[in-house]
Amino acid sequence: MKKSLFVLLLITITMSLLFIPGLASAQNKITINVLTQPRREWELLEQYLPEFEEKENIDVVFHYFAELERRSKSRLDASTKAGQYQVYYMDEANVAEFAVNNWLVPIKDYYPEENDFADFSEPLVAVLTFNDITYGAPMTFEGNVMFYRKDLFERDGIAVPQTLDEYLEVVKHFHNPPELYGTAVRGLRGSGMNVWRFSPYLKMFGGQYLDENGVPVFNSPEAVKAVEYYIELIKHSPSPTLSWSDAMDNFNAGKVAIVEYANLKMDYTMDPKGSVVYDKVGYSKPVAGPMGAISNTAVHGLGISVAGCPTEELKVAAGKFIGWFTSKENEIRKVVAGSGLTNARKSTFASPEFAAAYPAEFVEAQVEMMKIQQMCILQIPEWPEIGDYLGVKLEELFTKAYAGQSYDIQAALDDAVSYAKEVLGK
Repeated sequence: MKKSLFVLLLITITMSLLFIPGLASAQNKITINVLTQPRREWELLEQYLPEFEEKENIDVVFHYFAELERRSKSRLDASTKAGQYQVYYMDEANVAEFAVNNWLVPIKDYYPEENDFADFSEPLVAVLTFNDITYGAPMTFEGNVMFYRKDLFERDGIAVPQTLDEYLEVVKHFHNPPELYGTAVRGLRGSGMNVWRFSPYLKMFGGQYLDENGVPVFNSPEAVKAVEYYIELIKHSPSPTLSWSDAMDNFNAGKVAIVEYANLKMDYTMDPKGSVVYDKVGYSKPVAGPMGAISNTAVHGLGISVAGCPTEELKVAAGKFIGWFTSKENEIRKVVAGSGLTNARKSTFASPEFAAAYPAEFVEAQVEMMKIQQMCILQIPEWPEIGDYLGVKLEELFTKAYAGQSYDIQAALDDAVSYAKEVLGK
């Protein structure tokens, strides 16, 4: 009887251990599950994964989801403590939320010393830091650069726009659907989607999300003007609900005259395999509004999941993977393969490989962009909830405007502000 109980207990313990996330197999091999989104640089580095797996005796599995689904899945996995993933793809929109809820492990505790964390650009590290604790290793950053069809501008004798008003005039000039659209702007709902792209316009028109007392005020006259302008861009786009990839796909297909988009999208535009305009594009700094020129700031990185790494062994393994993925060697690999803008290291941007990879016009535009970058969204734990709700309201406005239906900007913003006040307890 005692022997039977002992055997039963042993089986129970063994079976329970099998369900610990990422636990080593019989061959003492740990599995690291990475929650990410499909991007060209990930597909590139995935082919080099075997070298890491063999060296460290660690299996790595990439789980790809579209941007919105990636955000929701990481939040669900962390909040429910499911722990299905050991590494999260993270961005500036959810750092505060994940930090406050203790969903991420401080990255510097497990980032391998030999991978040189100090080589990352300090401003990028700062974005992934909350209350003086850094939670992610940066892997790329974004800011807005103007992409325009140089051939069309030269044909029509059009000057590169410098202000929002001039930009809209250019958009209207070239708009001739379905052959050519004036622009392509992000309209798909989400705190990290249409709201992220709209936020610099809010600031350029003199609006803000919160006043000095932390009270939501993004239903102000300035905010209404910003939405009015953005709707004009939407009306001259291929669709009112484009994602960033939709917008750039249309531009690269030769269907759009001008866009202001993330600098790193230039890698896609330069690629003759996926862009019919690779040799017809000019680049410039973002245009200025009433309050001057402002570029948003986005920083994407990798973080270690608290729920997914319940053991020290898993935390160390996750840290090793992040160190490898964001290493100097892999950043140079991305430069050589045509994804050099998806990087975050000072040494990479100063390398001869980077200097040889990009035209001087683009490098100059990026330098000017970096001078006017601001964090335009709110870095508070409640931001994803507030931003997602605003994103729904904006998408509703965009869809109605595009269809020629009546819409009420003030009412939509009043609704979003009321919701934000409720969330913040104001």
